Amino acid sequence: MDIITAINTKHTSTRRYLKSDHQTNDIRQFGVVGLMATTHSCAYMRDIASSRNLAAGETLCWEDDPIQYTYLLIDGTMKAYKLLPNGRSQITRFMTSGEIISSPLIDNYSYSTEALGDCTILQLPQKRFDKIMAKDPALMKSVFEKLSIELQQAQKQILLLGRMPAIERVSNFLLDIAKRQNPQNPLLKADVLITLPMARVDIADYLGLTIETVSRAFSKFRRDGLIDLPRPNLVHLHDQTRLREQSRSLAD
Repeated sequence: MDIITAINTKHTSTRRYLKSDHQTNDIRQFGVVGLMATTHSCAYMRDIASSRNLAAGETLCWEDDPIQYTYLLIDGTMKAYKLLPNGRSQITRFMTSGEIISSPLIDNYSYSTEALGDCTILQLPQKRFDKIMAKDPALMKSVFEKLSIELQQAQKQILLLGRMPAIERVSNFLLDIAKRQNPQNPLLKADVLITLPMARVDIADYLGLTIETVSRAFSKFRRDGLIDLPRPNLVHLHDQTRLREQSRSLAD
């Protein structure tokens, strides 16, 4: 049984989530998370890992709470947010399948996380996972590579919020979602249908805009023939070149 089938099978065992494909030098890549590890490390992680299902709106962890687990998102979409001094919250990240939700090697969660729909989580006890990483350079390297991508996205988000006009923020967001959902087609030269599991209000929060501004941007792209909206949570990207021009060089 392949890993995607395993994830969608009821009562799937944790062992299936860590199913490994043999690589050279006895390095294995486990699950849809895409982390590289030795066979020895995979065996240890199978022993300590457990799966957890979340429903839409359910919180996985709270900002500043002590870290007990390293969480890996196997299936679904989650949002990360931080609480502001005035009591409001700011969405800082949307996480999709294959991403690390909580960073290992730190003591407290740096943000709160909430499921946007049904999600499947793989959780590994933090201290035991840290010990496995310390003995496995391949695993350590692949974890840091994923965290580096997260850092790049955070830096891009700072630039987006600080410098880009509203229309560019929305176009860049759509292209970013399209790339993440179509990793085999990074140039997005053909028409692409993407899913938006997050509500418009969450998109607005993430982009630092009002929901009315986001809706106007969607309407403009639709009038210009750049996108179509078969359903509120589906966006058909027709002209990625022109959409990329809307987002300038940040999307490239």
